[in-house]
Amino acid sequence: MRANIDILSFAWEQLRSKWLVAIGLVLLHAVISSVIGSVGFGLGTLLLSGALSFGFNRTMVQLYRGQTPAFETYFDGFRQFLPTLILFLLVSAISVVATFFLIIPGIIAAVGLSQSFYVLQDRPELGAVEALKESWRLVWTQGRFWKVVGMAFLSVFVILLGALALGVGLFFAVPVVAVAGAGLYEELKGGHTIDFGA
Repeated sequence: MRANIDILSFAWEQLRSKWLVAIGLVLLHAVISSVIGSVGFGLGTLLLSGALSFGFNRTMVQLYRGQTPAFETYFDGFRQFLPTLILFLLVSAISVVATFFLIIPGIIAAVGLSQSFYVLQDRPELGAVEALKESWRLVWTQGRFWKVVGMAFLSVFVILLGALALGVGLFFAVPVVAVAGAGLYEELKGGHTIDFGA
């Protein structure tokens, strides 16, 4: 399995000719998420975040795979509205309940379920519950929990570097972190072969 820094480097390479697409998708996601967050005292976030996460993660996976996602791909989650809604509610509820008992169980739950929307966008036929189970399996197989945690810390470091570059660096840091997150999923599932030496 590739090191996290190699996944990040490959994500950067994949974006070399697709920066405008990636930056556009990140800005679109940020704007729409902000807008729905102001609707109905959080009701918009509750109802639509699942579908938007599905579509955003799908575009990032496509970028990592060397594809150029179509604009409408971002809205693919609305074709799977009910499963994405159920998955969002389940992930949120489990994480909140686990955190309520102790911070550490909350972290364990959040990390274990972190791949859920990647799984669902890749295999929508599984449905919400099976996507949760598959995420948990991917994260906890062969000590991969720490790999996911390591990528989270690496991502925070990259975002901080981007912020320090007068904020302009965030236009590059956020997309590369998002695509690297998709790359982490690819590594965990081991189902897509990519030549890192290309």
